[in-house]
Amino acid sequence: MSLRCKMIILFLGLWMTPWFGYAQTARTSYGGTSGYNVPLWVTQEAGLFKKYGLTSELILISGDAASLQAMLANELHFTNAAGTTPIQATLQGADFVIIASSYNLMPYSFVVHQDIRSAGDLKGKRMAVSRLGGITEFAARLTFEKLGLGPKDMTLIQAGADAPRIAALQSGAVAATVLAPPGLYAAISLGAKVMADLGDLGIKYPSAVMVARRSYLAQNRQTAKKFLLAFTEGLHLYAQQKDFTLGVMQRYAKLKDREAMSKSHDYFVKNTALVPLTDAVAIKNALADKAAGRNLEDFYDNSLIKELVDEGFVEKLKKQGK
Repeated sequence: MSLRCKMIILFLGLWMTPWFGYAQTARTSYGGTSGYNVPLWVTQEAGLFKKYGLTSELILISGDAASLQAMLANELHFTNAAGTTPIQATLQGADFVIIASSYNLMPYSFVVHQDIRSAGDLKGKRMAVSRLGGITEFAARLTFEKLGLGPKDMTLIQAGADAPRIAALQSGAVAATVLAPPGLYAAISLGAKVMADLGDLGIKYPSAVMVARRSYLAQNRQTAKKFLLAFTEGLHLYAQQKDFTLGVMQRYAKLKDREAMSKSHDYFVKNTALVPLTDAVAIKNALADKAAGRNLEDFYDNSLIKELVDEGFVEKLKKQGK
């Protein structure tokens, strides 16, 4: 073979490489260490994104609003978030859409310092939430109603993820916070007390949703479908392989208490949606008084998950798990 022919073949090989076997990128954020983030971590650590042809990067970003800003700047493709912030952004004209929902209940408990004995003791004191305007503030205000407190009876402060809120509670810098497992169990082990469990109310709420932009879906629908193939399989793995899941939790949440992690898994797995369809009632509850006259499907799109169901993918996963 002549040198010229070899050079042409080499050039063609280099030119064609990006088109064959090219792994598409999926950059995804998550907002903290609460238990409803675990299925995303499991999907990543099990190599499922790679299995479906994606190069995946998970990024911890405190606060869902910051993640949405990164998506608007095209720095992220997806975010695993609470439904509150993307719904509010959509109300204001942004093109965000919920494409999957893995947890459609409110998984928070209202936790107080050990010296607090009644709701009346909370008046005039401070309460820590992860971010003002986010799901923990929403959970706090729901609890105020349940406990007979007024919206101004406590001062809400923004304190970030579970660890600094637990530390503030333990030191007495704040009198209360809201926590989901596993942080909930860590706080209890340090002496905090549960005054109310929102999970007992059975309120449907989009606590863990996967968000994309409609403009991204229009141009990258197949990439989003691959992402949801991986995520849906990850949800099944999360439910079926507890030991693997606990190992992943330990790495990401940096927890040492295996019993607390086990209890957290048991708490979430019983209500985690293995087929992550978004519940219209949950969206309506998140909209609250803004739901009147709104088309709920402006906020979510179940079409990709329905495709996975119609194509037999979910049934295949169920059979594999038996």
